[in-house]
Amino acid sequence: MVAALIDNLRRQDHPADKLEILIIDDGSTPPYQFNASNLTLIRHEQSAGAQKSRNEGIQKASGSVILMLDDDIELVQSNFISSALDVLEHKQNVAAVFARQIALFHKNESCTERYFPMTRPTWYSGELAPHTFTEGQIDWGNQIFLAPAALLRDIGGYDGIYGLNGGHSFREESDVHARLRQKGYELWFLPELTFHHHIDGSGGHGPNLGKKLYWIAHNHIIFIRRHLPLWPLRALGFLFDIGRYSWLQGHFRHILSMFRGYFAGWRNALRDRGPGQNHWLEQPR
Repeated sequence: MVAALIDNLRRQDHPADKLEILIIDDGSTPPYQFNASNLTLIRHEQSAGAQKSRNEGIQKASGSVILMLDDDIELVQSNFISSALDVLEHKQNVAAVFARQIALFHKNESCTERYFPMTRPTWYSGELAPHTFTEGQIDWGNQIFLAPAALLRDIGGYDGIYGLNGGHSFREESDVHARLRQKGYELWFLPELTFHHHIDGSGGHGPNLGKKLYWIAHNHIIFIRRHLPLWPLRALGFLFDIGRYSWLQGHFRHILSMFRGYFAGWRNALRDRGPGQNHWLEQPR
């Protein structure tokens, strides 16, 4: 999928000599092998986790603006980058530009399409639920966005408390968006642009699904404690979502995993000192 993403980026109308493609190979087997003049490949022999890998990319990128991408993403329009850059250039207080997300679920040579709108928190749990927005300012975006490199470095990039520097990623992008807004900047939704998120719909989570649900519960508690009012009440309301997630993913088969993540999230939320201040994250566990 990485090769397809590289080809997709090369079809953008953004000048090739002003495009740097930086790939973090976070312990893949076999290792990635690419060779191109404007492509930099950084290899981790062992996985460092999504947060550390993304932060390494942010630090080592040479351009003034960064487009955050995953390897299963496809930019639909050839002017995706240039249009988003135009927003950053003409709206001086905008820190990040977001596009429409359409997930493509691939299964048995068929493809099912699902549109994921932008989100806003529910009143009872703080879950970021789908909500339809037109072009303009938003509070919460998705995982794919364009932002000035200096701003991402200024806020410290992605925070390793979400997944404890290696666990399943969840809510870490929303935390970045919140910290940009706390600096006084705006997030901008540009619905004329679309990206596809290609997903293997075969259901091959296996034993990793319980771990994934653990981190969903853990990271959500950290997120609401940092960024939403009345977070203890919302944490109690989140118990309803734990039951709903568990039912959808296996008829309560994984509810114990989510409860473990939920209580671990409470513990770490209460000792959270903020981005860059949690030195216990680097200690052996």
